[in-house]
Amino acid sequence: MGDQIPVKVMGVYVVESKEGFAAPVVLLEDESSRIVPIFVGLSEAISINQALSGNISPRPTTHDLFISTLESFNANITHILIDDLDEGIYYARLTVTLDSVKKEIDARPSDCLALALRSGATIQIYENVISVSCVDKSTLEDLKEISQYI
Repeated sequence: MGDQIPVKVMGVYVVESKEGFAAPVVLLEDESSRIVPIFVGLSEAISINQALSGNISPRPTTHDLFISTLESFNANITHILIDDLDEGIYYARLTVTLDSVKKEIDARPSDCLALALRSGATIQIYENVISVSCVDKSTLEDLKEISQYI
């Protein structure tokens, strides 16, 4: 599959179309400044943005609940891996460790990102996925931060 490249979440933004539609997108960046856009649902975008900004909901969100449940069993998320891109759809795996046992769990990249940010887990993408999905920074000029919408 290739090398696993660490990335950081740059932020959560909104892409507006000429038809008036708005779509949330999370931007990931590697050490070489390559940017990978991952379109996500609105609720996941809000959750990822909350984790980035440190805003805590008065009641636990689903992602908060998942982290609390793992912690109650002394398990943790070691890392997430975005491992495939097929027909515009990204695929990811969440690695959870309990004692010395590691389990990989198939999950949506948006959920993986929300959980990784809450747990401090590393975020990685296969090199071949980055190479086919990265975009030029000039294509991102019209993006607006999601905080303008929520």
